[in-house]
Amino acid sequence: MNILLVNDDGIFAPGIRALAEVFSGAGHRVYVCAPDRERSAASHGGTFGRPLRAEPVDYPGAEKAWAVDGMPSDCASLGLFLAGREAPVDIVVSGINRGMNLGGACVYSGTVGAAMEAAMCGTQGLAVSLCFDPREPQEEDYGAAARVALRVAEWMPGHPLPLGAMYNLNVPAVPYEALKGIVPARLAPVFLDVPDYEPTGDGGWRYRGEPRPFENPEYDLTKIGQGYCTLTKLTWDWRLNAGDGELGEIGL
Repeated sequence: MNILLVNDDGIFAPGIRALAEVFSGAGHRVYVCAPDRERSAASHGGTFGRPLRAEPVDYPGAEKAWAVDGMPSDCASLGLFLAGREAPVDIVVSGINRGMNLGGACVYSGTVGAAMEAAMCGTQGLAVSLCFDPREPQEEDYGAAARVALRVAEWMPGHPLPLGAMYNLNVPAVPYEALKGIVPARLAPVFLDVPDYEPTGDGGWRYRGEPRPFENPEYDLTKIGQGYCTLTKLTWDWRLNAGDGELGEIGL
């Protein structure tokens, strides 16, 4: 397959380099189009008021690679255009993100935003995240997550999603042999709370909110804590699928 790799942590981040190594090693043709600097939490932001610059770079495992002075979603759409001049892209893989993209975190995620952009452009998209707390010192090993991403990506052609829908994969930060499997999961209600900030002493404010507790066994955060990789279908359609009858009562 022809695989386009994008991310929000920057083109030389260890997560995307692990993907390039594993996918190229499995015989897939790899292209890389990623931000020239970290763009974490960029969500689905894009660049429309100026031209984008794509600088070709040498990249281990990639046929071609470009560092882009834009957002993650820009890298998905521009990457599809640039790589598509060589050969049609089969799947866009976004990541591996440095930290989880579970529950409400998906709203903020540039990793998810890039995969969603690919899906809205008509190409299957997969967001991949390694679940650990970046604030806590620990070894960052993306090898297991890259191997899981390869398994999912090679499964996806037989399970295509509709236009504008994508897969979101989260992998626990444990060795590959310790993973219990891949399971479907619902988005947990994290990042749904009253805002709470503390002063930093220099005139700034630091967020200190904590997610409300929950125990639903179907949630992605619960499954991750049990040692499973979680796979969730996401879509651009944010509409609440409920009755709209009362909306016509407003009048003018």
